[in-house]
Amino acid sequence: MLENVERLELDLYRAYSPEEAMERMARTKIDILLSDIRMPGMTGLELQKRVQAQWPRCKIIFLTGINQLETAQQAIRTGSVDYILKTEGDEAIVRSIREAQARIVEETQSSQFLLEARERISRALPLLHRDWLEETLTGSSRPVSADQLRELRIPLDAELPVILLLGRIDRWEDTGRGDRTLLLYAVQNIVSEYYASLSCFTASLDQHYFVCLLQPRPEAGETDERWLAALAFVQGTMESIQATCERLLRLPLSLICGYAPTEWHRLPRIYERMRKRLVVGLGTSDRMLLLLEEHAEDRGSLTYSGDSGGRLSLRTLAAQLERLLDEDDEQAFAATVRQAAASPASYADYSLVYYTIASLLLARYAQLELSSGSSQGADATSSASDTDAMGQPTGPDGTMPASLSPDALMSLPAFPTREASVAALLQAADVIRAKRQSTQSEQTRQLVARLHSHIHAHLGDDLSLSRLSDVVYLNPAYLSVLYKQQTGTNLSEYIAEARLDKAKALLDGTLLRIHEIAAAVGFETAGYFTRFFKKRLQLTPQEYRARNS
Repeated sequence: MLENVERLELDLYRAYSPEEAMERMARTKIDILLSDIRMPGMTGLELQKRVQAQWPRCKIIFLTGINQLETAQQAIRTGSVDYILKTEGDEAIVRSIREAQARIVEETQSSQFLLEARERISRALPLLHRDWLEETLTGSSRPVSADQLRELRIPLDAELPVILLLGRIDRWEDTGRGDRTLLLYAVQNIVSEYYASLSCFTASLDQHYFVCLLQPRPEAGETDERWLAALAFVQGTMESIQATCERLLRLPLSLICGYAPTEWHRLPRIYERMRKRLVVGLGTSDRMLLLLEEHAEDRGSLTYSGDSGGRLSLRTLAAQLERLLDEDDEQAFAATVRQAAASPASYADYSLVYYTIASLLLARYAQLELSSGSSQGADATSSASDTDAMGQPTGPDGTMPASLSPDALMSLPAFPTREASVAALLQAADVIRAKRQSTQSEQTRQLVARLHSHIHAHLGDDLSLSRLSDVVYLNPAYLSVLYKQQTGTNLSEYIAEARLDKAKALLDGTLLRIHEIAAAVGFETAGYFTRFFKKRLQLTPQEYRARNS
Protein backbone atom coordinates (compact mmCIF):
# COMPACT_ATOMS: atom_id res chain seq x y z
CA MET A 1 0.00 0.00 0.00
CA LEU A 2 2.68 2.50 1.01
CA GLU A 3 4.64 1.90 -2.21
CA ASN A 4 1.78 3.46 -4.17
CA VAL A 5 1.45 6.60 -2.01
CA GLU A 6 2.67 9.71 -3.84
CA ARG A 7 5.33 12.02 -2.38
CA LEU A 8 5.98 9.79 0.63
CA GLU A 9 9.74 9.75 -0.11
CA LEU A 10 10.65 6.78 2.09
CA ASP A 11 12.77 3.67 1.66
CA LEU A 12 10.50 0.84 2.81
CA TYR A 13 11.66 -2.34 4.58
CA ARG A 14 9.52 -5.32 5.58
CA ALA A 15 10.09 -7.63 8.53
CA TYR A 16 7.90 -10.61 9.35
CA SER A 17 8.99 -11.03 12.98
CA PRO A 18 10.48 -8.85 15.75
CA GLU A 19 13.76 -10.73 15.40
CA GLU A 20 13.94 -9.93 11.69
CA ALA A 21 13.12 -6.30 12.46
CA MET A 22 15.93 -6.11 15.03
CA GLU A 23 18.36 -7.68 12.57
CA ARG A 24 17.44 -5.05 9.98
CA MET A 25 17.77 -2.20 12.48
CA ALA A 26 21.23 -3.40 13.54
CA ARG A 27 22.58 -2.45 10.10
CA THR A 28 20.13 0.16 8.77
CA LYS A 29 19.04 3.50 10.20
CA ILE A 30 15.28 3.44 10.84
CA ASP A 31 13.38 6.75 11.07
CA ILE A 32 9.81 5.43 11.37
CA LEU A 33 8.64 2.02 12.60
CA LEU A 34 5.12 0.74 11.90
CA SER A 35 4.46 -2.25 14.17
CA ASP A 36 1.71 -4.40 15.63
CA ILE A 37 1.24 -4.61 19.42
CA ARG A 38 0.81 -8.35 19.74
CA MET A 39 3.42 -10.49 17.99
CA PRO A 40 4.90 -13.94 18.61
CA GLY A 41 8.04 -13.89 20.73
CA MET A 42 7.99 -10.18 21.59
CA THR A 43 5.33 -7.52 22.16
CA GLY A 44 5.30 -4.26 20.28
CA LEU A 45 6.13 -2.39 23.50
CA GLU A 46 9.21 -4.56 24.06
CA LEU A 47 10.27 -3.97 20.47
CA GLN A 48 9.76 -0.24 21.02
CA LYS A 49 12.27 -0.20 23.90
CA ARG A 50 14.90 -2.02 21.85
CA VAL A 51 14.39 0.22 18.84
CA GLN A 52 14.75 3.41 20.85
CA ALA A 53 17.93 2.07 22.47
CA GLN A 54 19.45 1.68 18.98
CA TRP A 55 17.82 4.65 17.18
CA PRO A 56 16.65 7.15 19.84
CA ARG A 57 15.06 9.48 17.27
CA CYS A 58 12.99 6.75 15.62
CA LYS A 59 9.24 7.50 15.50
CA ILE A 60 7.03 4.52 16.27
CA ILE A 61 3.46 3.96 15.07
CA PHE A 62 1.49 1.07 16.53
CA LEU A 63 -1.11 -0.56 14.30
CA THR A 64 -3.36 -2.92 16.21
CA GLY A 65 -6.80 -4.47 16.33
CA ILE A 66 -6.97 -4.10 20.11
CA ASN A 67 -8.80 -1.04 21.43
CA GLN A 68 -7.32 -0.89 24.92
CA LEU A 69 -6.89 2.55 26.47
CA GLU A 70 -4.23 1.40 28.95
CA THR A 71 -2.06 -0.12 26.22
CA ALA A 72 -2.38 3.00 24.07
CA GLN A 73 -1.43 5.27 26.99
CA GLN A 74 1.62 3.14 27.81
CA ALA A 75 2.76 3.17 24.18
CA ILE A 76 2.49 6.94 23.88
CA ARG A 77 4.16 7.54 27.27
CA THR A 78 7.18 5.52 26.16
CA GLY A 79 7.65 7.50 22.96
CA SER A 80 5.15 6.24 20.39
CA VAL A 81 4.05 8.80 17.84
CA ASP A 82 0.64 7.28 17.23
CA TYR A 83 -1.64 4.38 18.05
CA ILE A 84 -3.92 3.34 15.19
CA LEU A 85 -6.70 0.77 15.13
CA LYS A 86 -6.70 -1.44 12.05
CA THR A 87 -10.35 -0.52 11.52
CA GLU A 88 -9.37 3.12 10.86
CA GLY A 89 -8.11 2.21 7.37
CA ASP A 90 -5.18 3.12 5.14
CA GLU A 91 -5.76 6.89 5.25
CA ALA A 92 -5.11 6.97 8.99
CA ILE A 93 -1.82 5.09 8.49
CA VAL A 94 -0.62 7.45 5.76
CA ARG A 95 -1.65 10.49 7.80
CA SER A 96 0.23 9.22 10.84
CA ILE A 97 3.38 8.55 8.77
CA ARG A 98 3.28 12.07 7.31
CA GLU A 99 2.91 13.50 10.83
CA ALA A 100 5.92 11.45 11.95
CA GLN A 101 7.94 12.81 9.01
CA ALA A 102 6.93 16.37 9.97
CA ARG A 103 8.05 15.79 13.56
CA ILE A 104 11.44 14.53 12.41
CA VAL A 105 11.96 17.67 10.31
CA GLU A 106 10.76 19.91 13.15
CA GLU A 107 13.18 18.37 15.63
CA THR A 108 16.16 19.20 13.39
CA GLN A 109 15.14 22.85 13.03
CA SER A 110 15.64 23.86 16.64
CA SER A 111 17.79 26.94 17.29
CA GLN A 112 19.21 25.17 20.35
CA PHE A 113 22.27 24.05 18.39
CA LEU A 114 23.46 27.62 17.75
CA LEU A 115 22.68 28.76 21.31
CA GLU A 116 24.80 25.98 22.73
CA ALA A 117 27.56 26.83 20.26
CA ARG A 118 27.82 30.39 21.63
CA GLU A 119 28.33 29.02 25.15
CA ARG A 120 30.92 26.48 24.09
CA ILE A 121 33.08 28.90 22.11
CA SER A 122 33.74 30.97 25.25
CA ARG A 123 35.58 28.10 26.88
CA ALA A 124 39.29 27.39 26.51
CA LEU A 125 38.99 23.61 26.67
CA PRO A 126 38.40 23.17 22.91
CA LEU A 127 41.84 24.63 22.21
CA LEU A 128 43.42 21.97 24.41
CA HIS A 129 41.28 19.37 22.68
CA ARG A 130 42.53 20.48 19.28
CA ASP A 131 46.17 20.32 20.35
CA TRP A 132 45.68 16.86 21.85
CA LEU A 133 43.82 15.64 18.77
CA GLU A 134 46.49 16.88 16.35
CA GLU A 135 49.21 15.13 18.36
CA THR A 136 47.17 11.93 18.59
CA LEU A 137 46.37 11.84 14.86
CA THR A 138 49.95 12.54 13.80
CA GLY A 139 51.43 10.02 16.24
CA SER A 140 53.61 12.69 17.86
CA SER A 141 52.16 12.33 21.37
CA ARG A 142 52.76 9.72 24.04
CA PRO A 143 50.29 6.82 24.12
CA VAL A 144 46.76 7.80 25.14
CA SER A 145 46.17 7.19 28.84
CA ALA A 146 43.19 7.29 31.20
CA ASP A 147 44.82 10.16 33.17
CA GLN A 148 45.26 12.16 29.97
CA LEU A 149 41.62 11.71 28.94
CA ARG A 150 40.40 12.54 32.44
CA GLU A 151 42.44 15.75 32.60
CA LEU A 152 41.04 16.90 29.26
CA ARG A 153 37.50 15.81 30.22
CA ILE A 154 37.29 13.52 27.22
CA PRO A 155 34.56 10.92 27.93
CA LEU A 156 36.36 7.96 26.34
CA ASP A 157 38.10 4.83 27.62
CA ALA A 158 41.82 4.58 26.79
CA GLU A 159 41.66 0.78 27.05
CA LEU A 160 38.99 0.39 24.36
CA PRO A 161 39.07 1.05 20.59
CA VAL A 162 37.19 3.99 19.11
CA ILE A 163 34.97 4.58 16.11
CA LEU A 164 36.56 7.34 14.02
CA LEU A 165 34.40 9.80 12.07
CA LEU A 166 36.08 12.52 9.98
CA GLY A 167 34.10 15.50 8.73
CA ARG A 168 34.89 18.29 6.29
CA ILE A 169 33.18 21.61 5.57
CA ASP A 170 33.32 21.41 1.79
CA ARG A 171 32.92 25.14 1.14
CA TRP A 172 32.63 28.36 3.09
CA GLU A 173 30.52 31.05 1.54
CA ASP A 174 31.06 34.73 2.42
CA THR A 175 31.72 34.22 6.14
CA GLY A 176 34.43 35.78 8.29
CA ARG A 177 36.81 33.84 10.51
CA GLY A 178 34.72 34.52 13.64
CA ASP A 179 31.54 33.30 11.97
CA ARG A 180 33.35 30.23 10.66
CA THR A 181 34.52 29.36 14.15
CA LEU A 182 31.00 29.74 15.52
CA LEU A 183 29.51 27.63 12.74
CA LEU A 184 32.17 24.97 13.17
CA TYR A 185 31.26 24.70 16.85
CA ALA A 186 27.61 24.52 15.83
CA VAL A 187 28.45 21.59 13.55
CA GLN A 188 30.20 19.84 16.44
CA ASN A 189 27.18 20.41 18.67
CA ILE A 190 24.91 18.91 16.04
CA VAL A 191 27.19 15.87 15.81
CA SER A 192 27.28 15.52 19.61
CA GLU A 193 23.50 15.84 19.82
CA TYR A 194 22.92 13.09 17.28
CA TYR A 195 25.42 10.78 19.00
CA ALA A 196 24.25 11.57 22.53
CA SER A 197 23.46 7.89 23.14
CA LEU A 198 27.19 7.08 22.78
CA SER A 199 30.34 8.28 24.51
CA CYS A 200 31.30 11.02 22.08
CA PHE A 201 34.22 13.44 21.65
CA THR A 202 34.37 16.02 18.86
CA ALA A 203 37.03 18.61 18.03
CA SER A 204 38.04 20.65 15.00
CA LEU A 205 41.45 20.35 13.35
CA ASP A 206 41.27 23.55 11.32
CA GLN A 207 38.68 25.70 9.55
CA HIS A 208 37.55 22.75 7.42
CA TYR A 209 38.12 19.42 9.16
CA PHE A 210 36.74 18.04 12.41
CA VAL A 211 36.96 14.64 14.07
CA CYS A 212 34.51 12.64 16.16
CA LEU A 213 35.66 9.71 18.33
CA LEU A 214 32.96 7.40 19.68
CA GLN A 215 32.49 4.38 21.95
CA PRO A 216 29.42 2.60 23.33
CA ARG A 217 28.53 3.91 26.79
CA PRO A 218 30.06 1.87 29.66
CA GLU A 219 26.67 0.81 30.97
CA ALA A 220 25.91 -0.85 27.61
CA GLY A 221 28.44 -3.62 28.26
CA GLU A 222 31.37 -4.68 26.09
CA THR A 223 29.79 -7.24 23.79
CA ASP A 224 30.56 -7.60 20.10
CA GLU A 225 26.87 -7.01 19.36
CA ARG A 226 26.96 -3.67 21.19
CA TRP A 227 29.97 -2.50 19.16
CA LEU A 228 28.29 -3.58 15.91
CA ALA A 229 25.12 -1.75 16.92
CA ALA A 230 27.11 1.39 17.79
CA LEU A 231 28.95 1.27 14.45
CA ALA A 232 25.67 0.86 12.55
CA PHE A 233 24.19 3.78 14.48
CA VAL A 234 27.18 6.03 13.73
CA GLN A 235 27.12 5.19 10.01
CA GLY A 236 23.35 5.40 9.71
CA THR A 237 23.18 8.84 11.37
CA MET A 238 25.70 10.46 9.00
CA GLU A 239 22.95 11.39 6.54
CA SER A 240 20.90 13.15 9.25
CA ILE A 241 23.94 15.14 10.42
CA GLN A 242 24.70 16.21 6.87
CA ALA A 243 21.09 17.21 6.19
CA THR A 244 20.76 19.15 9.46
CA CYS A 245 23.96 21.13 8.83
CA GLU A 246 22.73 21.93 5.32
CA ARG A 247 19.30 23.02 6.53
CA LEU A 248 20.22 24.95 9.68
CA LEU A 249 23.70 26.26 8.90
CA ARG A 250 23.71 26.26 5.07
CA LEU A 251 26.97 24.30 5.14
CA PRO A 252 27.84 21.55 2.63
CA LEU A 253 29.37 18.74 4.67
CA SER A 254 31.23 15.53 3.79
CA LEU A 255 31.69 12.68 6.27
CA ILE A 256 33.70 9.47 6.26
CA CYS A 257 33.46 6.76 8.90
CA GLY A 258 35.78 3.90 9.74
CA TYR A 259 34.64 0.45 8.69
CA ALA A 260 35.35 -0.95 12.18
CA PRO A 261 36.46 0.27 15.64
CA THR A 262 40.13 1.29 15.68
CA GLU A 263 42.82 0.86 18.30
CA TRP A 264 44.26 4.16 19.55
CA HIS A 265 47.74 3.53 18.19
CA ARG A 266 46.33 2.96 14.66
CA LEU A 267 44.43 6.25 14.53
CA PRO A 268 47.18 8.17 12.64
CA ARG A 269 47.21 5.61 9.82
CA ILE A 270 43.41 5.39 9.58
CA TYR A 271 43.05 9.18 9.76
CA GLU A 272 45.57 9.66 6.93
CA ARG A 273 43.67 7.21 4.73
CA MET A 274 40.35 8.89 5.52
CA ARG A 275 41.67 12.33 4.66
CA LYS A 276 43.11 11.07 1.36
CA ARG A 277 39.77 9.43 0.60
CA LEU A 278 37.97 12.74 1.04
CA VAL A 279 40.56 14.52 -1.11
CA VAL A 280 40.17 12.07 -4.01
CA GLY A 281 36.40 12.03 -3.61
CA LEU A 282 33.57 10.80 -5.81
CA GLY A 283 31.10 12.55 -8.08
CA THR A 284 31.29 16.31 -7.56
CA SER A 285 33.54 15.73 -4.50
CA ASP A 286 31.23 17.49 -2.04
CA ARG A 287 28.41 16.40 0.28
CA MET A 288 29.96 12.91 0.39
CA LEU A 289 29.05 10.17 2.86
CA LEU A 290 31.76 7.52 2.73
CA LEU A 291 32.91 4.41 4.56
CA LEU A 292 36.59 3.53 4.68
CA GLU A 293 37.22 0.22 2.91
CA GLU A 294 37.95 -2.62 5.30
CA HIS A 295 41.31 -3.67 3.86
CA ALA A 296 42.44 -0.48 2.12
CA GLU A 297 46.19 -0.24 1.59
CA ASP A 298 48.13 2.06 3.89
CA ARG A 299 49.94 4.88 2.18
CA GLY A 300 53.11 6.57 3.35
CA SER A 301 53.26 10.31 3.96
CA LEU A 302 55.91 12.72 2.74
CA THR A 303 57.99 14.65 5.28
CA TYR A 304 60.01 17.82 4.75
CA SER A 305 63.46 18.65 6.10
CA GLY A 306 65.30 21.87 6.75
CA ASP A 307 66.88 23.89 9.53
CA SER A 308 64.77 24.51 12.62
CA GLY A 309 64.40 28.19 11.87
CA GLY A 310 62.91 27.67 8.41
CA ARG A 311 61.02 24.45 8.95
CA LEU A 312 57.99 26.01 10.59
CA SER A 313 57.41 28.59 7.85
CA LEU A 314 57.90 26.03 5.10
CA ARG A 315 55.59 23.62 6.88
CA THR A 316 52.99 26.37 7.18
CA LEU A 317 53.34 27.16 3.48
CA ALA A 318 52.98 23.48 2.55
CA ALA A 319 49.92 23.09 4.79
CA GLN A 320 48.30 26.16 3.27
CA LEU A 321 48.97 24.97 -0.28
CA GLU A 322 47.66 21.49 0.55
CA ARG A 323 44.46 23.01 1.85
CA LEU A 324 44.03 25.12 -1.28
CA LEU A 325 44.59 22.04 -3.44
CA ASP A 326 41.99 20.17 -1.40
CA GLU A 327 39.52 23.03 -1.83
CA ASP A 328 40.34 23.29 -5.55
CA ASP A 329 40.85 27.05 -5.14
CA GLU A 330 42.91 27.69 -8.26
CA GLN A 331 43.22 31.47 -7.91
CA ALA A 332 44.22 31.43 -4.25
CA PHE A 333 46.74 28.64 -4.89
CA ALA A 334 48.36 30.57 -7.74
CA ALA A 335 48.46 33.77 -5.67
CA THR A 336 50.04 31.96 -2.72
CA VAL A 337 52.71 30.34 -4.91
CA ARG A 338 53.58 33.66 -6.57
CA GLN A 339 53.76 35.45 -3.23
CA ALA A 340 55.92 32.74 -1.68
CA ALA A 341 58.25 32.70 -4.70
CA ALA A 342 58.61 36.48 -4.72
CA SER A 343 59.54 36.81 -1.03
CA PRO A 344 63.03 35.23 -0.75
CA ALA A 345 65.88 37.60 -1.49
CA SER A 346 68.58 34.97 -1.88
CA TYR A 347 68.74 32.06 -4.33
CA ALA A 348 69.27 29.63 -1.45
CA ASP A 349 66.08 30.76 0.30
CA TYR A 350 64.15 30.66 -2.96
CA SER A 351 65.44 27.13 -3.61
CA LEU A 352 63.96 25.99 -0.29
CA VAL A 353 60.58 27.52 -1.17
CA TYR A 354 60.61 26.13 -4.70
CA TYR A 355 61.57 22.57 -3.73
CA THR A 356 59.01 22.58 -0.90
CA ILE A 357 56.25 23.39 -3.39
CA ALA A 358 57.60 21.04 -6.08
CA SER A 359 57.87 18.16 -3.59
CA LEU A 360 54.30 18.80 -2.44
CA LEU A 361 53.01 18.74 -6.01
CA LEU A 362 54.88 15.58 -6.95
CA ALA A 363 53.69 13.86 -3.78
CA ARG A 364 50.11 14.85 -4.51
CA TYR A 365 50.40 13.57 -8.09
CA ALA A 366 51.87 10.26 -6.84
CA GLN A 367 49.00 9.98 -4.35
CA LEU A 368 46.47 10.41 -7.15
CA GLU A 369 48.32 7.83 -9.24
CA LEU A 370 48.05 5.34 -6.39
CA SER A 371 44.38 6.21 -5.88
CA SER A 372 43.56 5.65 -9.53
CA GLY A 373 44.91 2.10 -9.17
CA SER A 374 44.41 -0.52 -11.82
CA SER A 375 42.02 1.62 -13.87
CA GLN A 376 44.94 3.72 -15.05
CA GLY A 377 46.86 0.66 -16.13
CA ALA A 378 43.87 -0.68 -18.02
CA ASP A 379 43.51 2.54 -19.96
CA ALA A 380 47.18 3.16 -20.69
CA THR A 381 46.97 2.45 -24.41
CA SER A 382 48.56 5.62 -25.73
CA SER A 383 50.88 5.52 -28.72
CA ALA A 384 54.63 5.95 -28.35
CA SER A 385 54.41 9.55 -29.54
CA ASP A 386 52.08 10.35 -26.64
CA THR A 387 54.35 9.21 -23.80
CA ASP A 388 56.89 11.12 -21.80
CA ALA A 389 60.36 10.04 -20.69
CA MET A 390 58.81 8.02 -17.85
CA GLY A 391 56.56 6.10 -20.24
CA GLN A 392 53.40 7.89 -19.05
CA PRO A 393 50.77 9.38 -21.41
CA THR A 394 50.76 13.12 -21.89
CA GLY A 395 47.91 15.50 -22.51
CA PRO A 396 45.28 17.63 -20.77
CA ASP A 397 43.50 14.74 -19.01
CA GLY A 398 45.56 14.81 -15.83
CA THR A 399 48.71 12.99 -16.97
CA MET A 400 52.09 14.60 -16.29
CA PRO A 401 53.85 15.85 -19.45
CA ALA A 402 57.56 15.27 -19.93
CA SER A 403 58.41 18.87 -19.02
CA LEU A 404 56.94 18.27 -15.57
CA SER A 405 58.45 14.86 -14.84
CA PRO A 406 60.15 14.49 -11.42
CA ASP A 407 63.59 14.97 -13.00
CA ALA A 408 62.51 18.14 -14.79
CA LEU A 409 60.48 19.66 -11.94
CA MET A 410 63.17 18.98 -9.34
CA SER A 411 65.87 20.68 -11.41
CA LEU A 412 65.56 24.36 -10.51
CA PRO A 413 68.71 25.46 -12.41
CA ALA A 414 67.07 24.31 -15.65
CA PHE A 415 64.63 27.24 -15.50
CA PRO A 416 66.11 30.48 -16.90
CA THR A 417 64.06 32.82 -14.70
CA ARG A 418 62.07 32.79 -11.48
CA GLU A 419 58.92 33.45 -13.52
CA ALA A 420 59.59 30.33 -15.62
CA SER A 421 59.96 28.15 -12.53
CA VAL A 422 56.74 29.53 -11.03
CA ALA A 423 54.95 28.88 -14.33
CA ALA A 424 56.12 25.24 -14.17
CA LEU A 425 54.78 24.87 -10.63
CA LEU A 426 51.40 26.30 -11.62
CA GLN A 427 51.28 24.10 -14.70
CA ALA A 428 51.94 21.08 -12.49
CA ALA A 429 49.08 22.19 -10.22
CA ASP A 430 46.78 22.39 -13.26
CA VAL A 431 47.79 18.86 -14.24
CA ILE A 432 47.05 17.62 -10.71
CA ARG A 433 43.65 19.32 -10.78
CA ALA A 434 42.79 17.63 -14.08
CA LYS A 435 44.18 14.33 -12.79
CA ARG A 436 41.98 14.47 -9.71
CA GLN A 437 38.89 15.20 -11.79
CA SER A 438 39.62 12.29 -14.13
CA THR A 439 40.34 10.00 -11.17
CA GLN A 440 37.06 10.98 -9.51
CA SER A 441 35.17 10.36 -12.75
CA GLU A 442 36.86 6.99 -13.30
CA GLN A 443 36.35 5.79 -9.74
CA THR A 444 32.71 6.85 -9.85
CA ARG A 445 32.27 5.09 -13.21
CA GLN A 446 33.81 1.92 -11.77
CA LEU A 447 31.57 2.14 -8.72
CA VAL A 448 28.46 2.38 -10.92
CA ALA A 449 29.70 -0.51 -13.07
CA ARG A 450 30.33 -2.66 -9.98
CA LEU A 451 26.88 -1.78 -8.71
CA HIS A 452 25.26 -2.73 -12.04
CA SER A 453 27.18 -6.01 -12.12
CA HIS A 454 26.00 -6.90 -8.62
CA ILE A 455 22.40 -5.99 -9.42
CA HIS A 456 22.25 -8.16 -12.55
CA ALA A 457 23.90 -11.06 -10.72
CA HIS A 458 21.45 -10.86 -7.79
CA LEU A 459 18.08 -9.89 -9.29
CA GLY A 460 16.41 -12.55 -7.19
CA ASP A 461 18.06 -11.42 -3.94
CA ASP A 462 17.89 -8.46 -1.58
CA LEU A 463 18.62 -5.29 -3.59
CA SER A 464 17.60 -2.78 -0.94
CA LEU A 465 19.53 0.46 -0.70
CA SER A 466 21.14 -0.63 2.57
CA ARG A 467 22.34 -3.92 1.03
CA LEU A 468 23.77 -2.19 -2.05
CA SER A 469 25.48 0.41 0.13
CA ASP A 470 27.35 -2.44 1.85
CA VAL A 471 28.54 -3.66 -1.55
CA VAL A 472 30.17 -0.33 -2.48
CA TYR A 473 31.03 0.98 1.01
CA LEU A 474 28.85 4.10 0.88
CA ASN A 475 26.14 5.53 3.08
CA PRO A 476 22.73 4.51 1.64
CA ALA A 477 21.48 8.07 1.23
CA TYR A 478 24.71 9.22 -0.41
CA LEU A 479 24.69 6.22 -2.74
CA SER A 480 21.21 7.15 -3.92
CA VAL A 481 22.23 10.77 -4.55
CA LEU A 482 25.53 9.85 -6.24
CA TYR A 483 23.87 7.31 -8.55
CA LYS A 484 21.20 9.80 -9.64
CA GLN A 485 23.89 12.43 -10.12
CA GLN A 486 26.01 10.18 -12.34
CA THR A 487 23.35 8.33 -14.35
CA GLY A 488 20.41 10.72 -14.39
CA THR A 489 18.04 8.02 -13.12
CA ASN A 490 17.00 6.69 -9.73
CA LEU A 491 18.68 3.51 -8.53
CA SER A 492 15.30 1.98 -7.70
CA GLU A 493 14.16 2.64 -11.27
CA TYR A 494 17.24 0.93 -12.70
CA ILE A 495 16.62 -2.13 -10.52
CA ALA A 496 12.95 -2.22 -11.54
CA GLU A 497 13.86 -2.06 -15.24
CA ALA A 498 16.50 -4.78 -14.83
CA ARG A 499 13.98 -7.03 -13.10
CA LEU A 500 11.38 -6.30 -15.76
CA ASP A 501 13.81 -7.14 -18.58
CA LYS A 502 14.77 -10.43 -16.95
CA ALA A 503 11.13 -11.28 -16.31
CA LYS A 504 10.27 -10.67 -19.97
CA ALA A 505 13.21 -12.84 -21.06
CA LEU A 506 12.06 -15.67 -18.79
CA LEU A 507 8.48 -15.34 -20.00
CA ASP A 508 9.67 -15.43 -23.64
CA GLY A 509 12.34 -18.10 -23.39
CA THR A 510 11.30 -20.54 -20.66
CA LEU A 511 8.30 -22.53 -19.48
CA LEU A 512 8.74 -21.43 -15.85
CA ARG A 513 5.57 -20.75 -13.93
CA ILE A 514 4.67 -17.22 -12.90
CA HIS A 515 5.55 -17.74 -9.22
CA GLU A 516 8.93 -19.18 -10.23
CA ILE A 517 9.69 -16.17 -12.43
CA ALA A 518 8.55 -13.86 -9.63
CA ALA A 519 11.04 -15.46 -7.25
CA ALA A 520 13.82 -15.32 -9.86
CA VAL A 521 13.47 -11.54 -10.15
CA GLY A 522 13.15 -10.78 -6.45
CA PHE A 523 9.40 -10.71 -5.73
CA GLU A 524 8.07 -12.42 -2.64
CA THR A 525 4.67 -13.27 -4.12
CA ALA A 526 3.29 -13.85 -7.60
CA GLY A 527 0.54 -11.33 -6.88
CA TYR A 528 2.98 -8.54 -6.12
CA PHE A 529 4.98 -9.43 -9.23
CA THR A 530 1.82 -9.38 -11.38
CA ARG A 531 0.84 -5.92 -10.11
CA PHE A 532 4.36 -4.62 -10.78
CA PHE A 533 4.42 -6.12 -14.29
CA LYS A 534 1.00 -4.82 -15.26
CA LYS A 535 1.71 -1.33 -13.96
CA ARG A 536 4.71 -1.08 -16.29
CA LEU A 537 3.43 -2.87 -19.41
CA GLN A 538 -0.35 -2.65 -19.01
CA LEU A 539 -0.33 -6.45 -19.41
CA THR A 540 -0.28 -9.26 -16.88
CA PRO A 541 2.62 -11.75 -17.20
CA GLN A 542 0.17 -14.32 -18.57
CA GLU A 543 -1.14 -11.87 -21.18
CA TYR A 544 2.42 -10.91 -22.16
CA ARG A 545 3.43 -14.57 -22.60
CA ALA A 546 0.29 -15.37 -24.60
CA ARG A 547 0.78 -12.39 -26.91
CA ASN A 548 4.43 -13.24 -27.63
CA SER A 549 4.10 -17.01 -27.89
